Formats: sequence, structure tokens, C-alpha cells
Amino acid sequence: MSDALEHIAGWEEAGLIDRLTADRLRAAADPHAVLDTPAPGSSGRHDTSAQPRSAVSAMFGPSVTISEVFAYLGGAFLLGAWSSFMARAISANGDPGVMFGVMALLAAGVLGVLGLFLMGSGERASRASGVAFLLVATYAATAAAAFGDAAGLDWPVNGVVASSAGLATAIALRVIHPSVLTQVGVLSWITGLGVSLLAWLQVSFFPEDFSPETGLATFSGPDPLVLVVANAAWWLATAVIIALIGLREARIGERDADPGGGRRAAISRFWAGLTAVIGLASAVSRSATLADGGYGRVVEPWVGDLALLVLSAILVERAFRRGATSFIYAAALGLLIALTDFNLTYLSDSTEVALLIEGLILLAVGVAADRLRRRVGRDDAPPVDGPAGAPGPREGEQAVLQGETP
Repeated sequence: MSDALEHIAGWEEAGLIDRLTADRLRAAADPHAVLDTPAPGSSGRHDTSAQPRSAVSAMFGPSVTISEVFAYLGGAFLLGAWSSFMARAISANGDPGVMFGVMALLAAGVLGVLGLFLMGSGERASRASGVAFLLVATYAATAAAAFGDAAGLDWPVNGVVASSAGLATAIALRVIHPSVLTQVGVLSWITGLGVSLLAWLQVSFFPEDFSPETGLATFSGPDPLVLVVANAAWWLATAVIIALIGLREARIGERDADPGGGRRAAISRFWAGLTAVIGLASAVSRSATLADGGYGRVVEPWVGDLALLVLSAILVERAFRRGATSFIYAAALGLLIALTDFNLTYLSDSTEVALLIEGLILLAVGVAADRLRRRVGRDDAPPVDGPAGAPGPREGEQAVLQGETP
């Protein structure tokens, strides 16, 4: 055994890295290391389950077995039956809000107990626990919405109440069971709360009048440009909050030598990038009744496209600064949206030309995104903490943070 492999085995035996990370480091140091080097305390037999995984496998755990498929399908049918029973019960009850809320809370309780039971029973059981906890937060939000409806709350206030309940439940479950799926639950409900709060703020402070003939908003409301800027600022701020959550998870992973922290950081950064790109795109493409009485886009398309290109450049810079390929995918989406909008607005005089240019755009964006993804983390690689020529723990963590194998 080489010095590098001995150090990796020592880190694994001391509990500084887990088996998966150790095998990745062995594979990087010696392509035959995983086959030839037994882990401490093992029988020396080759374990194919410990081979380096793909990005998706590293993110969400081992492959799904046939028994899992049937278990998830069976659970889906049981939930479908319960939902049908809920619908039948509320149709025959004089107070559907309360009844619906109670039944949703019952479902959340059963799923919560199931999730707690599955925790700590292996990777696949842990993943099933995360799925159960995702559903718990959803049913908790549904119950809150039902109780709010029974109390006479209207949208979007009831949406704020339901989203707050879902987020509070998701945060509690994330603390109980740190995993990628519970992290997805927190990020989902942060986004949902952002949608509800934005709708409530707009209705409360920027009310619009609608024409009874056309059903479109009239110019009697606030300046549409104010709404565009406010929407863009809101979603960019939300994206920054989510990115800070990802930064915190990355630091936890580095501090505790926990690959799970890196995976949660990766999904948080990916979510932050998507939130920024989609939120900005929806804001700059907003249409409204203009001062001249016409109806169209508030911001000139090229201005909105330029804003998306700037955002994509910032995401690429963040990707190289943080060594996170998650931002590259969001940057590619922003570039694709901007170029497609510019193509359809200014360049395409016919369907054939539009399809030709769009095909070239897709090819160019795909190639550029792949090359940038491969370069992230290589130009500014972290220092090697292990022996000369051997990857140290920080390099293994860097690969996990990027959602890729070393």
C-alpha cells in the first residue's frame, strides 16, 4: 500500500471521512485502489456498492431498488386513497375547512412517525424518511390553509399562513433529519412563502384596477416599472438568502468533514441560482397597460435580456469563486432564456430562421456550460492536505460540494 493510500485509510479509520469519500480519494490516487485496498475492518472482498457514484447518486443516495419502487408506488396509492376519502368526507360535512384540516394533520402525523422510524436504518431507509418528511410539511401547510379558510382568510393572506406553516415544519424536520430531501423541503417552502408574501404586498400596497370589458389591469394602478423593479429586487434578495444558506451548509460540511453538508450546499446553491434567474426573467418580461393606453412589455426586451446576461456572468463568477458547479447550470439557463428571447423578438422573421437560430443557441450554451463546469475548481484548486501527490480531505470535500466525483 502506498503512503497516500495509508493516509486515506487512516483518515477513514479515525472517522474524519466516510467510506464513500475514502473510496473516491483512493480512486483519485490510484485507479485500482478501490479494487485492491480493503477498508479498515473489512474482509478484503470487493464491495461494488462503494464504487464512486455519479453526481445524482452522490446527491440522493444509492440507486433505487425494485422493492423501493413498489414501496413508493404502494405508498402513493395509499395517499391517493386517503385524499379521495378526504374529498368525500368534506363534501358531506357542513364545515369542510376544519374537517379537511384535521384529516390533513392526521396524515402528517402518520407520515411523521413513519419518517422517524426509518431514520438511521441505512441510506435507502434514510432517503425514504426524507420523502416522508417532505409530505409531512406539505400536509401541514394544507391543514393550515384549511383552517385559515374556515377562519375566513382570503388569498393571499391564507397563502402566507399556509406557506409559513409549511416552512416552519420543514425547518423542524431539517433539524431532526439533515438530508438533501429535507433541505429541498426548506428551500421549496422558502420559495412558496416568497410567492405568497409578494402577492400579499402587491395587493396591499400596489392595488390594480381591472377593466370590466377586457379583464386587464388599467393604468390607474402603480407605475408598471415600479412593479418590475420591485419584483426583480424581491427575487434576487430571496436568491441571496438561499445562497447564504448554501454557504452555511458548506462551512458545516468543511468543519465537520461531512459530505452531507456539501450535498446540501450544492442543492441550495442550485436552488438559489434558479430562483434568481427565473425571478428576474419573470420580472423583466412583465406585460401591463402602458401610459399610451397600449398593452405590452414594460421593459424593452433587449434591456431585460441584458440584465439576464449580467446575472449569468455573476453566477459564473460565483461558481469559480466558490468552486460550485451548481451555479453554472443556473447561469446556462439565464443565458438560454436571454438569447431565446432576443432571437424571437429581434432576429426571427420566419419559423425556419427562428428554429435554426434556436438550435445554434442550444448547442452553443450546452457546450459552453459543459466546459465551464469542467473548469470550475481546477484553476483555483484547494491546497493538498495529504502526502505529496495524494489528495487530501479538502479535495474530496471540494468534489462533494460540486456534486461530482473527484
